[in-house]
Amino acid sequence: MIFELTDSVITEILFAMENQQETFFFDADLCKIVPAGALSGDSENLLSLPQWTSADGYNLLESFVSGLHGAAACEELRSVLAEGRGVFRNFKNTLRKYPEIERRFHSYKHKQMCLRVIEWYNALRESWGLEKLSQDFEEYDSLVHEDFQFRPYSHESDMDCVTDGIRAVSDEFKEQFPGDLGQALSKIWTGRCECGFSPHKSAGVNGFVCRTLSDDFAGCLLFNDLLSESDTCGAVSLTVLFVNQNYRGLGIARELLSQSISSLRERGVHFFIIADSIVPEKMKPMLSRMGFESLDFAFVIDLFKNQTYF
Repeated sequence: MIFELTDSVITEILFAMENQQETFFFDADLCKIVPAGALSGDSENLLSLPQWTSADGYNLLESFVSGLHGAAACEELRSVLAEGRGVFRNFKNTLRKYPEIERRFHSYKHKQMCLRVIEWYNALRESWGLEKLSQDFEEYDSLVHEDFQFRPYSHESDMDCVTDGIRAVSDEFKEQFPGDLGQALSKIWTGRCECGFSPHKSAGVNGFVCRTLSDDFAGCLLFNDLLSESDTCGAVSLTVLFVNQNYRGLGIARELLSQSISSLRERGVHFFIIADSIVPEKMKPMLSRMGFESLDFAFVIDLFKNQTYF
């Protein structure tokens, strides 16, 4: 009755779980999926598969969309979920317009369904008196590197794209908050960016940019030196971080931060500081996971200790 959960077995189980028209069982003796209509004789080694209903599928779509955080596809996909009819077909058709997000969705779906299979298998292992398997799965940072390229910021080649991106985010504030509030927020955003970055300022501005494989600009992270290079307790502060609307929800901001932290550590910079006032609420858990500590006024990571700064 005991069997090994190999990659090929998982693949077969996932295929059967998604088939809503037929019922399947797993033959633990033969290690293969068997349609209910093909059963005959002894059923001692037959196991019911993990349950996966249309409700599970819909919940998966909802959880995926809730994690997109402002991507251009987000509102369209939310509208599809609210329609009620032809949800799965319309969701699939909408995703096709956003290849990067479609790729992310398929990876997310695979992970969630695999977790369901692992839970099912662990319940069996428990009945066999065996330890449970780990449910850890690799994050999708590899997908980001397959679809995008990250490189150090170049004032000469990236300046215009950064300027356009800052302006685009400014326009988003105006659209999201009509009237004086949107104008004010737009002005605050633009003014804050101009304090650390301007078309005429290159000294002390460093960071990373993200581009698609076809070289379209997707986002950037820039920081400024706060203390002179001769100071042994060097520090930098974040001045600009944004991802263009069409590419949000794909992990680009996290990768830009990761690349920056690695680079600063190699340079021997002591502290990386992000003013608390410029951190969106949805970004704070990510900063905490990456090692930043929230102070009264800022998020700070101590790069010397490779741990948070208290």
